[in-house]
Amino acid sequence: MRLAERHIIKSTEPRFAPIDALAFQSKNLYNAANYVIRQNSIYGWGYLNYHKMAQLMKSHPAYQA
Repeated sequence: MRLAERHIIKSTEPRFAPIDALAFQSKNLYNAANYVIRQNSIYGWGYLNYHKMAQLMKSHPAYQA
């Protein structure tokens, strides 16, 4: 079992907007990387290690955001 802390931040709080923006960018980056990995798996192009994935994602708009 993994324990995690949960912080509830109301939308009226000043730090809500930057945290929300970072979470949105993080979600986009995760989805983009997941898409690339799935495409490699589906088309049989092989496994992408961490360094190859980092190299591919550097030019992706979600990584540069």
